[in-house]
Formats: sequence, C-alpha cells, structure tokens
Amino acid sequence: MKRGAMVVGLGLLGLVVVGRVREASGSGSARSGPLKEAVYAVAIPVYPGARLTDIMGGSYYEETGGAATFQSQSWFFEVSDPLREVVAYYRERMPPGYRPAEAEAGSVAFQWTPPGAAEGESVTVIVRAGRLQIGETTRAGAVGPGRPPARLSESHRARRR
Repeated sequence: MKRGAMVVGLGLLGLVVVGRVREASGSGSARSGPLKEAVYAVAIPVYPGARLTDIMGGSYYEETGGAATFQSQSWFFEVSDPLREVVAYYRERMPPGYRPAEAEAGSVAFQWTPPGAAEGESVTVIVRAGRLQIGETTRAGAVGPGRPPARLSESHRARRR
C-alpha cells in the first residue's frame, strides 16, 4: 500500500527535469527560432523583441522505473514591454479554441489544446512582468522526426504575422 501511494505521489508530481539548455538569444519565427523543436508550440508566435533565456524539459512517469508517459518542454524569455501589452498581443494571436488558464497572482496564462492532440497534450503561455513562458506537454515520443507540428488554418497564420 505504501509503495502504491509513493508511485501515485510520484506520478502526480510527474515532472522530472531531464534537460536544461541555456541559449544566449533567439526570437523570430517558430520554424527557425527557439520553438523549432516543438510539436505544438510552433503555433504560438514569440513576442517581438523577446529574448530567450532558458529552455527546460522533462518527462512524466506513472510509476517509478516505468516508461515516460508525457514529455514537457518550456521556453523562457525576457520581455521589456509592459505586462498589459504582452497579454494583449497573445489575446489577439492565440490559436482558435484557446482559453484562460489559472495563473499565480500578477500573471496571466492561456492554454490551448491543439486539434488532433491526444488527451493530456496542450500548450500554455504564461505572461509575467518582464517574463514570458511558452510550454507544451505532449505524449512521450511525440517530439522529433515522424510527428508533424500542428497544422494551422490560413486565418491563424495571417493573425500570427
């Protein structure tokens, strides 16, 4: 019983940091910019002038020693514009179907479940004063060759510009 509770507890905590990459810069289009390795987050534009400061990812496990069930990746940026301007930018450019997400005090968050995403897969944008985080959670193994990025409608591509 204790072992089962521990496994469930570890599953709920879920995120084990497996990698951390620091990059000095990066902004621009998702295909050539910092989000180029993303599965679904490529649908999210990087705020103009945002400076990439960190990339962090990890895996979720249902049981100790078991196979990963989900992977997450987050891109962290510094932004110099006021919070309200960055929030307005994302309200106008999030893909159709996004919704407000719970956020800590002083932050605004958006969540989007891409069309065709598996249960549990999503993209989150969190805006804080001076900071921006774009993150995605995907099924384990979803990132990389063999799984195309989310397909965008023509109207959404136009809004991203």
